[in-house]
Amino acid sequence: MPVFLTLVALAPLAGQPALAQSDAGVAPVREEPTLEAPGDPLDAMYRNLARTRDPARAASFAKEIDDYLDRSPSATVSLLIEWSDAAEADGRTAAALDFLSEAIALRPGEPAAYRKRAVIHYTHGDFNRAMDDIGAALSLEPRDFGGLGLMATILDRTGRPEAALAVWRRYLDFYPADRDVGAYVDNTENDLAGRRL
Repeated sequence: MPVFLTLVALAPLAGQPALAQSDAGVAPVREEPTLEAPGDPLDAMYRNLARTRDPARAASFAKEIDDYLDRSPSATVSLLIEWSDAAEADGRTAAALDFLSEAIALRPGEPAAYRKRAVIHYTHGDFNRAMDDIGAALSLEPRDFGGLGLMATILDRTGRPEAALAVWRRYLDFYPADRDVGAYVDNTENDLAGRRL
């Protein structure tokens, strides 16, 4: 899903003082410099993940991102997600899916419920629905390496190794310190190159 940095008020012309009307006429008045509004916290999290090469630190950043993407600012949606988790843990998959569908209906612009529902569909072998939900989650947060990993896994399991490899490469753009995925990509590239010879 894309993250944007919003700028608050800009000076009328860069480097030019603003003018204010006073009793004596027009006088230049220096405005205080304006500050940028804080960006989406995901920007900093993804920057940290992309910059670190230490697998342990990267895993910590990755967990922080996953935890953030699995939350909703809506108390109602958060509760529905909790109920879904509890229902799935109790083996009540239909109820778990219903709770997530309700969460999506309430807040379709958030990736959390799509991500959770994709995992449930995948776990129960419904790869088509899992891919639909992954696609929805990735349209909201394209850097979601967890969604990319699940998509690549499904592509590989359904006999599309080249497509899976392309998605795994994209995953590494955001999570380069994942050595297991890096090794898998290298091995798969060598295997596919050997098959072409």
